[in-house]
Amino acid sequence: MTDSLYFMLQIDCESTQASVNDPALGRRASEGFARCLEANRLLGTFYVIPTDIEAHADLYRDLRRRGHEVGVHVHPAVQGYGEFLGIYGPDEQREILGEATDRFVAAMGCHPTSVCVGYVSTNDHTYGVLESLGYRQGTNSIPGRVLPQCAAVHAGAPLELHYAHRHNRVLEGNMDFVESPVTVDPDSRMWGGANPQDLRIELVDAKNHYYTIRKAIQRQLDGRTPVKSIRSLTHNTFDYSESTNFRRQTLEAVIDHARRLAHEHQLELKSATVVDLASAYRRAVPLESRRENLALDRRAYERTQTS
Repeated sequence: MTDSLYFMLQIDCESTQASVNDPALGRRASEGFARCLEANRLLGTFYVIPTDIEAHADLYRDLRRRGHEVGVHVHPAVQGYGEFLGIYGPDEQREILGEATDRFVAAMGCHPTSVCVGYVSTNDHTYGVLESLGYRQGTNSIPGRVLPQCAAVHAGAPLELHYAHRHNRVLEGNMDFVESPVTVDPDSRMWGGANPQDLRIELVDAKNHYYTIRKAIQRQLDGRTPVKSIRSLTHNTFDYSESTNFRRQTLEAVIDHARRLAHEHQLELKSATVVDLASAYRRAVPLESRRENLALDRRAYERTQTS
């Protein structure tokens, strides 16, 4: 039986942020991204901040009808709070996320189940808050990111799909929340060492993304990862409606790389939203099978007994 390689393409929709303030670009970018994916028989996950979804609710309702996933994206400053969610305690986080959720429901007419926190700015309260608000999966970590100035520290976090830990954001746990971290190359560092090279379309060119994808596939094959996946991201602040746009061309090349590398490794490439990834993971790794089994490696304390 051919094993599967799930391919998730995510776009964070935040064109109405004050630093961008170009909703027309955001609409073109989101629609162009969707058209590019559909031309390649793929579906995407659109994480949308409240002001973007209120500006273009008709577009995101239509994208959902076309089979794409629409979830909540949170940048607290858009809602009048500080820039980074990770500086807040559980009560404030619940207030911020709850407001974003309510605005999503008002615009879309349904409750979201997937969430992405801006900058992946989280702390050890965040997953419990997300669970309490009805979220079941999301993208809230970039493994290896160390950006304390953004309250985004994910050194040592799991590289692949996993159940979140209720009290520690960098551990695997047994919460019924599937974390889908961005695919990274943990051997490559950027931004003065603060961030690994990740599969962000606009971060580097297609050649560099090829190596990140290739290494991620091999790592999962070697580790016998139960659900193998490639998880990319981008933002609707780049005009994906233009075929000559460099980021659009990079996106198309990343899709080609994923297809070719899947074929080379005899894997079946499957389009997946974040909900699809979480469903596949729950089937492969039943929640009841998860046990917290941290243990100190004491081999260095052992001494050979000689007679």
